[in-house]
Amino acid sequence: MEKKVRILVIVFLRKKKVLNKMNFSPFVKQMFVATAPQLAAVSMGGSLGYPCVLIQQFQSNETSIKTDLSTLTWIASMHGVAGIGATLMPTLMQWKGRKYTFIGSTLLLIIGWLLAFVAQSTLTVLLSAILHGLSSNCITIVNLMAVSEMLAPRYRSASMVLLNINQTIGQFMVAALGSIFNWQIVALIMCGPATVALLIAFLWPESPSWLACKEKFEDSEKAFVWLRGNDIDANRELKAMLAAKKGSRIKFSKKTKLQEIWSEMKRRDFYLPSLFMFLLLLNFYISGALPLFIYSKDILQMATRTSEIAVFGYLATVSTLFTGSLISLILIRYFKTKTVLSSCVGSILSLFSCSLVSYLQSIGVVRPDSYLFLYAYLAYMVFCNSGFNPITFALPIDLMPVKHRGMGGALFNILTCLLYVITVKPFLYIVESISLAGTLLLFGVFCLFCTILIWIYVPETKNRTLQEIEDYYNYGSFDRFRHSDDVEVKTPIVKNGVVD
Repeated sequence: MEKKVRILVIVFLRKKKVLNKMNFSPFVKQMFVATAPQLAAVSMGGSLGYPCVLIQQFQSNETSIKTDLSTLTWIASMHGVAGIGATLMPTLMQWKGRKYTFIGSTLLLIIGWLLAFVAQSTLTVLLSAILHGLSSNCITIVNLMAVSEMLAPRYRSASMVLLNINQTIGQFMVAALGSIFNWQIVALIMCGPATVALLIAFLWPESPSWLACKEKFEDSEKAFVWLRGNDIDANRELKAMLAAKKGSRIKFSKKTKLQEIWSEMKRRDFYLPSLFMFLLLLNFYISGALPLFIYSKDILQMATRTSEIAVFGYLATVSTLFTGSLISLILIRYFKTKTVLSSCVGSILSLFSCSLVSYLQSIGVVRPDSYLFLYAYLAYMVFCNSGFNPITFALPIDLMPVKHRGMGGALFNILTCLLYVITVKPFLYIVESISLAGTLLLFGVFCLFCTILIWIYVPETKNRTLQEIEDYYNYGSFDRFRHSDDVEVKTPIVKNGVVD
């Protein structure tokens, strides 16, 4: 057995060397690297929808595992609870890099699926759910950072939106497979995309930006040229990146760790993108996107008084996830990021429409079983998923400079967890207190306020290099063209991975 494993490792390493020598174009190499996060997103998306399959099959008594309601609710909620552990992932990424943290996170996801496949007790199922929750939240952060740092600016935005699409595809796959196969067979099938992603990641280079931050400049040059080639634009971007990193070395040898963290937090290029991150995430969560999706059947039942329409509305809502993501991919190709994000204006108008219809129903102007609320609600879901949802989670990572993505990524995870709980947990109590119309009106007003602030203050990142985005915080404008001569560093131009 050991001999077979040794042979497989030798064959794999030889293939890696052959791949490095093959003369593929930079576009092909970038798409090859991006394939791993996209496949991981499919498997990770499947883990988000997997509890629904488990609950459905456990409740139908079609399995030897017997559970009670308390256990089922733990299975359903474990994804969010275990995700808190992912707060440490950005720090780990800054320490070990993007490649190996992606490999580790994907391996955890695969183990989670395999545990579900062999599970014979609720304890094993819960352990599987814990690994799914932890690995999925880790993969979300690693995917966004890897794509952001390894792809050229013209491919970056579309690829980050595509992560959202593939996550949705994973949810659809699990739902479809769960209606045909046993939950254990579904788990085995969903191992496939993650396994392929894991193998591809072994052939990755490390992130050039991360290597430069670690002052491994020669390795950074080689990785950058392998990914991006050596044309004029690529060399200009490489020289600017390395010059900036060499010119901004900061020594903290006489400071404690807390003093280092405090010094980092006071930097303009950390606290500004952190404020932008908070504003973007608050805008999405305060719009009610998650509670309106999670409780969609209850809301539509409340608004239409018809269970059949509530079921139809729920299915239509799920379909908008995939359709909206495809629309986002088209929009981001032709419009600026903030322009696509402004689709939330349609969401705001739809929220106001839903609120108005619900109020008119409460005073008897509109019939209780009218379909008007359903139409406005579906319009909200279409606008929400057509740019608003995908861009909200991609843009904050784009805005955070590479050198601060340890603390920035941790902050991202903390904010998403807190805002998730704050908006989802009390939703039904708020509806009971101020009515559905009042709740939707409140969501619309808060979202409108946040949208105005975003449009005024958050910078546009499309087709901007990571170094240009970082310079924006330090110089206050994209107009300043940064030459490598701005600092006393001579950066060589590299060709075909060899330094001249």
